[in-house]
Parts: sequence; C-alpha cells; structure tokens
Amino acid sequence: MQRIGILGGTFNPVHIGHIRPAVEVFEALQPDRIDLIPCASPPHKAESNLLPFELRAKMLAAAAAPFPYLQISHIENERPGPSYTYDTLTAYHASNPGCSLFFILGAGDLVTLPDWHKGMQIPNLADLVVLPRSGRDVETVHSVIRDSWPDAVKEQEKAPLAAVYRLPSGHKIHFLPQPRLDISATLVRERWLAGRNVTYLVPRAVLDIMLEHRETITACWSRG
Repeated sequence: MQRIGILGGTFNPVHIGHIRPAVEVFEALQPDRIDLIPCASPPHKAESNLLPFELRAKMLAAAAAPFPYLQISHIENERPGPSYTYDTLTAYHASNPGCSLFFILGAGDLVTLPDWHKGMQIPNLADLVVLPRSGRDVETVHSVIRDSWPDAVKEQEKAPLAAVYRLPSGHKIHFLPQPRLDISATLVRERWLAGRNVTYLVPRAVLDIMLEHRETITACWSRG
C-alpha cells in the first residue's frame, strides 16, 4: 500500500518555508513520496497577483529537484472549477486504489477547517499532519480536537511527533514541530517588488527562474 503525503498551496512563489517542512515531514513519517500540488484556482481567496500556473509549477519542480521523494502534481490544473482539497483527495483515492494519504497543513488551517468545502470530511479521506504556523502550536491542536472531535483518542507519540490522536474515522491527526522559518510568499513578493535581494529566501534554482521571467513576475505581482 502506497503512503502518499499531500502538500498544497498557491506557491506564489515557492520558498524555503515550503520545502523545508516537506523534508521534515518525510523524515518523520517516511512515506513513499510527498506530492506538492500547486493550486490552480484558490477557492478561499481571489489573488489578482497569482502567477500563471505553469510558471509556479516550473519553480516548484526546480525547488523539489534535489529531493527524489518530492514530486509535483498538476491534478488541480486538470479539472475545472475551484481547487478544493476534498475533491483532490477524493481524486487521489480514485487513481491510487488502496493508498494511504496524509494531508499536510498548518495549525492555523486546522482551526479554520470547518470553513473549508467539506472540511470536516477531509479527515475521513486522509490523516492530517499539522505543522506549527503563525504562532499556533501543539496547544492549538489539543484545543481543536477537544472541540471538534471529542471522541478522538490520544495516542502515545514518538519523537519527533509531539501529539498523535486517532479519530473515530480511524484516521489520525499528528502534530510535528518544525524549525521556525518566518518566511512567507508575501514577504518574498514585497522584497522582490522593492528591488531587494531574495537569495536564501527561495532556492537558488527558483531564483534563477524568477530572474529569467523577471518582467512577467514583476508585472503580475504589481497587481496585488
């Protein structure tokens, strides 16, 4: 049975704050692979400054190239309409019968999961691997699980995991501490538009692509 991690996002652009957590998750959970999925049509926010899908996917592939267990999926660009996580996970089960999925998200996203399209059904399709984000940590996970899944059973965690819960669906929620990287795509875009150096905020191969497409990127991000 294949174990596949799923990490989605707009990746506008991909930066080291995306890639390093993917590496940490792989080392902690040892799946067969982790698929990085650029969002084609964000359902929760309209981004006038969103780079073309193919350019974001190209940069993502360049960032993932050093890691053979990181793969790029275009699944959300292959279907019309909003890019809903529930639909993506459903499609994975259809194309990978018997696979075991885990969906990687930030602790802040876990808090807002009830607001997502069929958000509370997502743990019926995949385990959740929750990462600290925006000051939210393991206490956020404990609180959300108490409120949303009061029947969840806390299991003995094994380092580097800091919490593991088994839900009534049989799937689990894991909390994985991370090195703190206060980097966001917004920060990268702001520095780029200000003419500042973004070396070490994005992988070198990504920066090379950004420089190659400087005019397109600057024009697009200037609309934000």
